[in-house]
Amino acid sequence: MLLGSCYVALESSSAGAAPENGCFSNISTMTSERRLLRLATYMCPSLPVEYYEFLADYLETELNLRTVLLYDSRRPGPDSQRGDEERIDMAFVRTSTYIEKFRSSNKFKLLPASAATKHPVRGEVHGYFADIVVHRDVRNRVKEFLDLRGCKYAYASENSISSARQVLLTLKQMGENASFFSDIQASGNHMNSLEMVVAKKAEAAAVDSIALTNYLNRFYYQKAELHLQESWGPLPPHPILVNTNLPDEIQGQIERALLELHNKRRWAEQLASFGVTRFCKTSSDIYFEAVELMENTKSLSLGITYY
Repeated sequence: MLLGSCYVALESSSAGAAPENGCFSNISTMTSERRLLRLATYMCPSLPVEYYEFLADYLETELNLRTVLLYDSRRPGPDSQRGDEERIDMAFVRTSTYIEKFRSSNKFKLLPASAATKHPVRGEVHGYFADIVVHRDVRNRVKEFLDLRGCKYAYASENSISSARQVLLTLKQMGENASFFSDIQASGNHMNSLEMVVAKKAEAAAVDSIALTNYLNRFYYQKAELHLQESWGPLPPHPILVNTNLPDEIQGQIERALLELHNKRRWAEQLASFGVTRFCKTSSDIYFEAVELMENTKSLSLGITYY
């Protein structure tokens, strides 16, 4: 079950297990002395916590380090005022959070590895798409985005790249604004947006394509209620941050482990079940277009009613 506002620690159960295929078997003294790796995700419940539990288990096995996973749906990322840099080694955050809070941070930096995903229509991409989803009752009259004029629209949050910023830019390029929709509701997360469409509280929503994949995997019986109208992107992959105080050796081992994950059959099959195919090398350059998107829409708002 996906949880709402929470701050929970989950401890992986495979501490001390031998790394698969002997990967990282020569653990250095520095690594051996540091027996705990503390992960945190700020992506739930839009993305399933089971995905991050899986990554925690994998890293624990490969690095032979006990892992603890924190997940917090109340905040966008590590909070220095709460001393999070003292208790978090690695964080999974939204692109907007990375751009606004951590692109120039001296506390956390970008891990040069991020996820490639498999989209049902667009195929594999290093990143994801903004999927425009409509209820089946309106699919026959909605042939393109313009046909959504006057509909009831749901989105995750104001700073969401896929459900708010990309939509605002598209409306701006069309010479439109938020009044294009008859009613706009902020759901709080992508899962809620999809539920609102299914329940006919909204006729359309823009959601993270990874969220849609996982929603349909879990609630497969709702597939007939939803229609994927179009997909925008690709958008850059969700950033992974590492604490700048984490030893370089461990940072390198984390990076290599993720980049090699798809070559390990048992782990790769589990990874694919979340709509992720592999991890690829990345850098801050891949976020330049997202930075421009945030800049071009900073004065725009969807003018929402909270759900």
